[in-house]
Amino acid sequence: MKRRDLLALSGMAALAAGGRASAQGSSEAVDEARLIRVYSTADGESHIEDLVISPDAGAADITQMTAGVYRGSGATAPDWHTAPRRQFAINMTGALEVEISNGSRRRIGAGDLVFLEDISGKGHVTRALGPITNLFLHVAEGFDVVAWARGN
Repeated sequence: MKRRDLLALSGMAALAAGGRASAQGSSEAVDEARLIRVYSTADGESHIEDLVISPDAGAADITQMTAGVYRGSGATAPDWHTAPRRQFAINMTGALEVEISNGSRRRIGAGDLVFLEDISGKGHVTRALGPITNLFLHVAEGFDVVAWARGN
């Protein structure tokens, strides 16, 4: 297992245990633990926001864990879809791009923590920029990621 994979698994373990995790993007360390939230509003539009995870964030109630391996070049036609459930996604290896309903795109790299909750509306497009491995952590019904990230 590569060092980067071990670091990502350590971050996932800290998340599941409620500890403070540090995210790493590119080659620069980040001072604060962060997550990328993909959500929809009542008008059906999808949005992306960055949330800082408070050191007071407790344990998240993870109900199930799944993993997926995908290959792609990003050259396929857009496939708009909603998230199948509210869940954390950790991009373990590779890179992907997420497009939201206003056309904005966001690159998700190895080790990035994402919370998907656009379970209705237009959804988003995910483009694998090569082989990727994702780990999905399903949360309990009623889990509020914003309140959790604030440490409430």
